[in-house]
Amino acid sequence: MKRIICLLLVMLVCAFGMQGCASGAVEKKNVKDNVAVSAEKSAKPETETKKGKQMENKLFELAAARRSIRRYSGDRIPDEVIREILKVGMAAPSSFGHRPVEFVIVRDKISELALCKSLGGSQILGADAVIVVMVKQDRGEFWIEDGAVSSAYILLAAEQYNVGACWVQIRNRNGMRKTSDEEVRELLGVPKGYAVLNLIALGGKGESKKGYGESDFDFRKIHYERY
Repeated sequence: MKRIICLLLVMLVCAFGMQGCASGAVEKKNVKDNVAVSAEKSAKPETETKKGKQMENKLFELAAARRSIRRYSGDRIPDEVIREILKVGMAAPSSFGHRPVEFVIVRDKISELALCKSLGGSQILGADAVIVVMVKQDRGEFWIEDGAVSSAYILLAAEQYNVGACWVQIRNRNGMRKTSDEEVRELLGVPKGYAVLNLIALGGKGESKKGYGESDFDFRKIHYERY
């Protein structure tokens, strides 16, 4: 009888032990699953953070894609597109908010306009339109800077519409008889008090140029606090 009782006790102990092992295994599995889920959750924000470090910079992409175009396809640039391009140019900052920059759009006199610059004027030949950038000089001493900033905006805006564009310098350049500035003003009837800074030729892209990437720039040129 005692043996039977002892045997039953041993069997009960073993049964409880197996149940405990099984529950322990389940508990361990649950812990393992929870850790895996927790790790997955914590890994997701880290991945998003890494992606976040690659900041979107559409303006850089636009600026890096822009290249000076000097050969044109002959396609006509709609007046509406030129107007949108010039809206961007007029939105450029200016000294003291004077907004002294004005424009003349030339389509019919491009060959005559090219002759106003003895060297380099031919760069506008073949363009569909040329924007003459001029500045009213009595609106402040920074008229050159105002015109240059506006011109830079125009170049970026042209690229936005996939229009080929090229800056052609006029200030401090010579024409056939007088300075380029004087000859342009005479040709276009620009009143006194204005100075022509540059021309921007616009046209369909007749050549393909590879854009820039980050590897093309020397970031050592960026300094903080002091050189």
